[in-house]
Amino acid sequence: MSIRNWWRRRMGSGKRKSASSRIPDEAAIAARVDLVRLEAFAEAAYEAMRECRPETARSRYEEARMHFDRAIEAAHRANLHDEAARLARRRDQIGQVYQGQMRYLGNG
Repeated sequence: MSIRNWWRRRMGSGKRKSASSRIPDEAAIAARVDLVRLEAFAEAAYEAMRECRPETARSRYEEARMHFDRAIEAAHRANLHDEAARLARRRDQIGQVYQGQMRYLGNG
């Protein structure tokens, strides 16, 4: 038996993935892509919140929070629980910054 035949038999004897078994992998990949995209949107909204006028800071904060919440959901869908915890800590940190700014400015 040649190495090539041995390898083909070895690869053929294992469990083959059906189309249905690939779906969770594709769903996990899509969830990771969503996570990265939503985290970037959240960070952009946070930067906009820090740069904008106090009158519009609340809407930017709510936008950042919404994107972080959706990113946390995506992390859970991808079974990335450590990432979900990290994103929740970041969301809470931004909330503290917002509360500190608004309390100081008298708008909160």
